[in-house]
Amino acid sequence: MKRPLQIVELRQPRCALRFGVGTCPATGTPKCYNTWGTCQSAATRAVYDNTGSIAWRFVPNRPGLYAFGSFGVADAIETNGIPVTGLKITTAKGQLNIGGMLDGKSPFGIRATCTITMDDFAWSDPVGDFYLADRVDLPARTFWTTFLARTTVFADCQIVIYDGYEGDALSAMRQRLYVLDGIDGPVQGKVTLRGADPLMLADASRAQFPPAMNISLLEDLTETATTVRVTTDDEANLSGTLGLTPDFHVLIGSEIIGYTGYTVIATGTYQLNGLIRGMGGTDRGTAETGDLVGRVGHFADQTLPEIAKYLLQNHTQIPDSQIDLGGWNSERDTWLSLFRATTFVATPTPVEDLIGELCQQGPFYVWWDEYGQVIRMKAIRPESGTIPVLDDETAILANSQALTRAPESRLTRVFVYWGAKNVLSSAEDNWLHLTGTVDGTTELPQAGGEIRQATILARWVKSDNHAFSIADKLMMFYAPIPRFLSLDLSAKDAGHAVGDVIDVTSRVSVTAEGRQKTERWQITAWGEVMPGQTYHLDAQAFPMVGRFCNMMDAAAPDYPSASTTEKATGGFQANATFTMADGSAAYLMQ
Repeated sequence: MKRPLQIVELRQPRCALRFGVGTCPATGTPKCYNTWGTCQSAATRAVYDNTGSIAWRFVPNRPGLYAFGSFGVADAIETNGIPVTGLKITTAKGQLNIGGMLDGKSPFGIRATCTITMDDFAWSDPVGDFYLADRVDLPARTFWTTFLARTTVFADCQIVIYDGYEGDALSAMRQRLYVLDGIDGPVQGKVTLRGADPLMLADASRAQFPPAMNISLLEDLTETATTVRVTTDDEANLSGTLGLTPDFHVLIGSEIIGYTGYTVIATGTYQLNGLIRGMGGTDRGTAETGDLVGRVGHFADQTLPEIAKYLLQNHTQIPDSQIDLGGWNSERDTWLSLFRATTFVATPTPVEDLIGELCQQGPFYVWWDEYGQVIRMKAIRPESGTIPVLDDETAILANSQALTRAPESRLTRVFVYWGAKNVLSSAEDNWLHLTGTVDGTTELPQAGGEIRQATILARWVKSDNHAFSIADKLMMFYAPIPRFLSLDLSAKDAGHAVGDVIDVTSRVSVTAEGRQKTERWQITAWGEVMPGQTYHLDAQAFPMVGRFCNMMDAAAPDYPSASTTEKATGGFQANATFTMADGSAAYLMQ
């Protein structure tokens, strides 16, 4: 029987220029190690080319050879497995927050993380040093002390954890990708690597929209001005568009001002022309020379998932290759094309906060698929197709089920404020419209009499239908006390992933008579108990069960003449007894 094997890979970008290759002018002593931290001068940093890389691979220190490396491409080295003592891999699973309403959790969900510890070890640079033969009087050294001396920044470094069995090729192993967030140590001979999923790159310290810019007034602004002069250190601060619109906007004081273009007065000095005053419900104001001028983001009649995708693609360091663009666009066009927004984002705001708002008001959710190694998006919607079934007899490991409840997240009413009078204000009296829903039965004294209200100030909503859809879906998920199921599966059932909807028959879920029942759940988190052997998943009760209606073409037939596919994917009006012509159940609204 094969033994499970985990491999830790640290992917390190490195300069692809070497002496005699490319245009690197380096001639210093000691020569560099093809890292930014050892690049020797302004001249060499000016031509630094980080398209090279090295993949450092570490395996547990036990007998055996781990010949995974490829040394065929000098600028993209893949090392064989380096046996190390004390290798320990700990992962914390990411988690969805469906509807963005779970107490204590960001609407953006929880990031998956990993922590890897290992002992430092003796190292003589047999791999990765192009200039080893030129060096003299090298001391005895260890890998991590020298690695950290040569690597002063961790930008673009990645951690890959391979899960498989001894003898497997790397391509046969499952892979989990993380962004390197830091390295601690060595402490008492041990080093610790910390990683998080790539959505970490959208957090407050790394990504904001609109970005802060160095722009200031060069002259006073009056209430009647139609041009204004500014100074900035980069013309792109004025020429670039921010948001999914060709228009330009600035925030001066508490006024949003549009401008149609600008004139270069002198180096660093510009005149903004064609001012459009008091946009977004703001009032015309005045400002003085030297006052800050901020660029404003603007979105005009865009779907909410398209805005979220734009923020990830254009205002984080997440590469497009790590976004499931095809799946994202399909989900948007199929389920969310009618939910559109027109609004301003006037002050620098963490991208993760903006996407959290968009998820809640979408309504959809975004997560990092560890094994697919892409960011996925899914609407809060009924599940289509065949639903996998798990039960105690054939899939769920004995004594692994646990059912929990979150009464603190229960809702009895949801109110959505929308249509801001002034886009700079979030006060409740700033909104033109209020849409809500109340589950009055659960607020009756005999049912406990407790009011649990969620109030959403929705700058991304511009229609009553959109606002009602948010309120209705949240009540669907959170009017009953939210329930959560956790269970363990063996390796044969490891294909279930975050976002999947499953049916579960378990002894912890029974009717009032004590009979086991099958219920629908959505997987919100997934992790390993024993690599290659046992897996753990968490799920939230999924209430969207039944035949939900979808919009149909005006030329669609009546129900008796409809095909099986049209009945499954369309929507037809029921009769007065809430059944269809063939006696089947009526369609449900979503």
